[in-house]
Amino acid sequence: MNPLLPFIMAGDPSLERLPQLLSEAKGLGLEALELGLPHSDPIADGPVLQAAAHRAITRGATPLRVLESLAGIRDSPDLILFTYLNPLLQIGAPKLKALLAATPVRALLVVDLPFGEEPGFEADLRAAGYPMVPLLAPTTTLDRARQVLAERPDPGSPAGFAQRFAYVVARLGVTGTGQGTDLGPVQARVAGLKALTGRPLAVGFGLSDPAGLAGVRALGATPVVGSALVQALAEGKTLKEVLAPGLC
Repeated sequence: MNPLLPFIMAGDPSLERLPQLLSEAKGLGLEALELGLPHSDPIADGPVLQAAAHRAITRGATPLRVLESLAGIRDSPDLILFTYLNPLLQIGAPKLKALLAATPVRALLVVDLPFGEEPGFEADLRAAGYPMVPLLAPTTTLDRARQVLAERPDPGSPAGFAQRFAYVVARLGVTGTGQGTDLGPVQARVAGLKALTGRPLAVGFGLSDPAGLAGVRALGATPVVGSALVQALAEGKTLKEVLAPGLC
């Protein structure tokens, strides 16, 4: 099981610092990392990630610049590009595939793309080696989850965690800390999903402290940490300062 899936926003604190952050993440032994593509209307993001996206955009971190800045980077964990559909459609599948080919991006997590809405676009990217991560909300029934997991299949070994995992949303609402996450319902949902699939599961939205992360690991799932990490980086801390003390 992957012990942690961190999220950082590309371009915050700066696009120039991104290669260093990815290298630090690799040095900490992280197998995969979610990289946010700054978007002007991040409907699933809480205030911390919205502010980070705004800062990145004001510093010139457009989707194209982010992808171009990743070209040639090898000292990095596998990246999951966390984004919204419109920026990808604006780039277009042919150009997007060409841009991604030179980067460590291995999968896409498109939070406003329900499966079946853009089947040609999704199939084209999956065939090129960039699968869409299944996103399972608290309102997703097990029957629906079975359908989603079948539509976005597990490529299996030797594919890495980034291309195999399904993302379990811990609670309704937007990302962010301080709202509390009851792991009781999450435990039941993870158990139900594990009966459906052997693919890795990651649990995110609202996790920020070692106890919450340990609780998710005890379920046999990978915890996602986003807002707390993004806030710490914005305050000038390093990845090692934030993640090394008991979180990785």
